Amino acid sequence: MDDELLPVSEEGLQLKREWPSWILIGAIWGFSLWALPRLPAKVAVHWGLDGTPNGWASPLQAALLLPGLITLVYGLSLAFLNGPFDFRAARSMDPALARRVRLLLVLFLGGLQALTLGGALRKGTPGDTAILALLALFFILLGNLMPRLEPNALVGIRIPPTLEDRGVWRRTHRLGGWVFMAGGLLQLAACLLPCRVANPVVMGLIAAMVLVPIGYAYRIRPAQPPASR
Repeated sequence: MDDELLPVSEEGLQLKREWPSWILIGAIWGFSLWALPRLPAKVAVHWGLDGTPNGWASPLQAALLLPGLITLVYGLSLAFLNGPFDFRAARSMDPALARRVRLLLVLFLGGLQALTLGGALRKGTPGDTAILALLALFFILLGNLMPRLEPNALVGIRIPPTLEDRGVWRRTHRLGGWVFMAGGLLQLAACLLPCRVANPVVMGLIAAMVLVPIGYAYRIRPAQPPASR
């Protein structure tokens, strides 16, 4: 029988559509392994509010830890959504949207790896501004996806009001999408400021981006009936 006449399962079709993430993960591993023998003895992996490095890692840790984390998180997400685990809450997410969320996460972490190792290879640091800009772009793109999220076990504003009521979930994520995109744009603008000013501003914006949707969800939460005695 010809291969094209064989039935293909829906899960098989969904897995075949994961190829952009597979290529990107392979590129991250390839770049990291290429950079490993070329890295200095200490690689900056954390920076203070003034933009100066205050955390260091060995070349092995810097090259392999983040790619390993990316692969693990991506693999677990696939297992929950398509694998042998009977995780029905995770499977309620639209497969196409789940692919975009996974790809966005891989892009963000891969960009962070590229900035970190690229700075070390240049005998310097990636600069706080570049990392803040990457984070801002991540929030803008995530905000664009948030209004389409359905209740699931993996991503979103998962607090009691949103998990108890589907309407609260949808309204909260519609607002959250706008808040995340606006916050990301403000973060991009903050990148023009000196690091010692930009870092506290960005931290404050992130706190507001998290707290505003949470506060809104509790405000619109339906009143609970009094418990019967």
